[in-house]
Parts: sequence; structure tokens; C-alpha cells
Amino acid sequence: MKNFNYRIFGLFVFIILSWGLAWPINKIGLQYMSPLWYTATRLIVGTVTMMAFVIAVKKFTLPRPKDYPLIAIIGLLQISIYILLANIGLAYLPAGRSSLLAYTTPLWIMPAATLFFNEEAGWLRWLGFALGLGGLLILLSPWELNWSDTHVLFGAAMLLLASLCWAISMLCARYMQWNKSPLELIPWQLLIGTIPILLFAWVKEPSISIDWNLPLILSLVYTGFLVTGLSYWSGVVINKELPTIVVSLGFLIVPVFSLATSALFLHEAISFATASAMVFILLGLVCVVV
Repeated sequence: MKNFNYRIFGLFVFIILSWGLAWPINKIGLQYMSPLWYTATRLIVGTVTMMAFVIAVKKFTLPRPKDYPLIAIIGLLQISIYILLANIGLAYLPAGRSSLLAYTTPLWIMPAATLFFNEEAGWLRWLGFALGLGGLLILLSPWELNWSDTHVLFGAAMLLLASLCWAISMLCARYMQWNKSPLELIPWQLLIGTIPILLFAWVKEPSISIDWNLPLILSLVYTGFLVTGLSYWSGVVINKELPTIVVSLGFLIVPVFSLATSALFLHEAISFATASAMVFILLGLVCVVV
């Protein structure tokens, strides 16, 4: 790969590891509070800790009007609207791999990046695109879902819309003008993204039942600071620096790593089809980065 950047590579590895390990750690936290309030609390922890981190490294700055578009787009599309749509979609779909519909961003990114932003997409990248989506399709196993059920259709539509929101935010992070660094803006983006989720949780579940204990606190610290705070910042940096085609397909490694960690720590079996899908996604990533 030309102009290999170890910093960007390190951030990518960090996202894959932190998001991949988030699945078993999320399951620990969800034993003690509802999914919606867990998400809201995780975002609060992420916002507060990133604000404190930015102050500690002396990067705190108040946003100016010219920063508002990027704050609003990433805060709303990539964080709050994405999470809200994903939560709604998962409520109408059977548990399991159907949640991977939220990772279909390459479906939107590849055509948009090539048609509207003139990103280079030779035959190797189109091959990587096909391999990545083929692997994702195997993981999703849409033929196992009951598509005659309107609930399934609605849930799938919500998750696909969530992935579209994420795709738009990725393209904006890449092509809009940044007047401040991603680190200076991430606390404000998290704040804007947290407020709608908190209000939604308050309306949807006004009575909060939380069993506070050390495992829950450690789970929230991990998913709040590392997965939400630092990983969102890392994702924005990567979106800003790399072609969105590479980033969107690279993020498909996250569910692959999640399945591997679930097999290791939760003893979930990896079938031949799942292993094949992992190989497809890895080969697809190789095609887009060489």
C-alpha cells in the first residue's frame, strides 16, 4: 500500500479491537440495565470523559459557527440518529446476525464515492467491494428471515437507513472543510449526539431500574470511554484521512473480530458459512488497500 501511515493503521487496529471486544463486554452490562438506558449512559460517560481528556491535553476549545455543520452532521447522523434507528430496527428483528445490517455502509459508500466524489475505484476495489458485501451477505443469511412479516421488513429498513446515515457522515467527514481538529470537536459531537438519545430513553423508559455494581461500572467505563469516546474520535480521524471506500470496507473487520471474540470468550460456534464469510471480508479488504 502506498504511503503507509502507521498512525492511521494503529487507530484502525484500535477501533477493530475495541469495537470487537465491546460485544461480550456489552453483554455483561446489559445484565444490569435496559439496552436503551445502557446506550444513553454509555454516551454520557463517553461525552464526559472525552471532554475531560481534551481539557487535560489542553485541546479544549469552544466551537465557532463554521464548526457547527460538522458537529451537527457527525453528532446527529453518526451518533444519535444512527443509534436510534438501529435500536428501533433491532426491536423488530430476530436477535443475532440481523444486527449486521447496520454494517452495510459499503453498499452506499462505494457508488456515492465514485459517482459524486471521484474516488479512485479500479477493478481491484470493485472486486474488494463484491467480496466484502458477499461475506456480509453470508453472515446476514437473509434467506433465513421471514420477509413476508411486515415487522421484519420495517426492522430491516430501519437498519439500512441507519447504515445510510453512517455513510453520509463518513463522506462528510472526508470531504467537508475542517476548521478545527477532530479531537477538538469530538466532545461537542458526542454532546449533540447524546442529548436526543437521553431524551428518547427518558420518554420511552421513564422508570429507570439499574443494579449498580463493579462489573456494570467497568463495562460502562470501557464502552463509554474507549468504545464511544476514543473510538468515535479515531473513526473520524480515519474518515478524514483515508478514502471512504477503504474505511467502509475496513469497518467490516469489526463484525469478523466480534464473531471471533464471541467464539473465544462466549463459546459460540463458528460454522463453515461464517468462516467463509470471514475469509471473503478479509480478502475484500486486501483488495481495496493494495
